[in-house]
Amino acid sequence: MKSRIFLCTLLLGLLFVGCRNKESKASYIPPASMDYSGADTTEILNLVNQYISCLNNHDYDGMADMLYYLQDSRVYPYEGAKRDSLIRGLKEIPIYAAKLYSISLRSNVNNEVGILVQLIENGDLENEIGVSKLYLNPIIIKDKWYLTLLDVNAEGVVR
Repeated sequence: MKSRIFLCTLLLGLLFVGCRNKESKASYIPPASMDYSGADTTEILNLVNQYISCLNNHDYDGMADMLYYLQDSRVYPYEGAKRDSLIRGLKEIPIYAAKLYSISLRSNVNNEVGILVQLIENGDLENEIGVSKLYLNPIIIKDKWYLTLLDVNAEGVVR
């Protein structure tokens, strides 16, 4: 009888240790691959807050003017047909309010800023009712920060 109790206790202990180790591995977040200064954080937040202001004011041209895309390690503004398509897409989203949701900085081109967007008139940003999330990827090229739309297939983005 004592050996059964000992065996059950041992198995429960191993199960607890095994579950605890799985949790710690799942919650591990690797350190950022670059050092961020206070100026970097301030510049990113200024860009994001300006973008959120454009969202809240339905300033589609302003939103399009703030967005860039990365190609061959160079940053480009949306122009011509690409810009027109971007604006058409933005206009399709009913936006009643928006606010900063989360920020995760990992590298020069692999970051994530979550913006909570209220999509229905009687939604609630604070309680996340009638909302969706929009994700931006701030990138830095030659000491200047740019906003790009988060694209898991974009150059340098690792998920």
